[in-house]
Amino acid sequence: MLQYAAAAFAILFATAALAAGFKVSSVELRATGQTLYLKGNLELALTPKVEEAVAKGIPIELAIDVRLYRDRALIWDEHIASWRLRRELRYHALSGQYLISGAGTEPLGRESATSLPEALAELGALDDVALPLEAPIDNTAEHHAAVRVVLDIEALPSLLRPVAYTSRAWDLNSGWTTWKVQR
Repeated sequence: MLQYAAAAFAILFATAALAAGFKVSSVELRATGQTLYLKGNLELALTPKVEEAVAKGIPIELAIDVRLYRDRALIWDEHIASWRLRRELRYHALSGQYLISGAGTEPLGRESATSLPEALAELGALDDVALPLEAPIDNTAEHHAAVRVVLDIEALPSLLRPVAYTSRAWDLNSGWTTWKVQR
C-alpha cells in the first residue's frame, strides 16, 4: 500500500513540475518611426522550489529578450536590433504583498499584488512597451521579432546560484518564439 502512495505522490509531483514553466503566449509588434511597440502576454508558472524561495523573500528577476530581424529571401535574415527587458518579483513579508518592478525601457513602475497568481499575471503583461530603434525600419521589407522570457539565475543571491544552475527546478525558459511586425 505504501508503494502505491509513493507512486501517486511521484506522479503528482511530476505533473506539478511539468505544469511549471514560461511561455510567450501572444505578442503584437508595431513599428512607428524609430520605435517598436511591444504588446503581449507571458504565461508564467513557477516550480515549487522557486515559489518557496520567493515566499521566503528571495527576489527573482525575469529577462525578456527581443530581437528584431528583416526578412530576406535568399540568405539568412538580417539582425536589426536587440533589447533585454528586466522585471523583478519579490515578496514583502511584513505587508504580505508581492512587489513587481520593471527596469530599462519599460513603463512599469512598481506594482503590488496580494497573491502569487495575481503577481505572475501582472509580471507577464506587456502593455505597449516602447523599444527605441537607431533608425526607422524599411517599410518595403517584412520584419519579424524573436521573443523569449527566462529566469535570470545571475540575478539571484550568490549563495543560491550554484543550486539554481544544477537544479532543473530553476531552469525556467520559454524558448524563442517568432512574431511578425506590423506597420
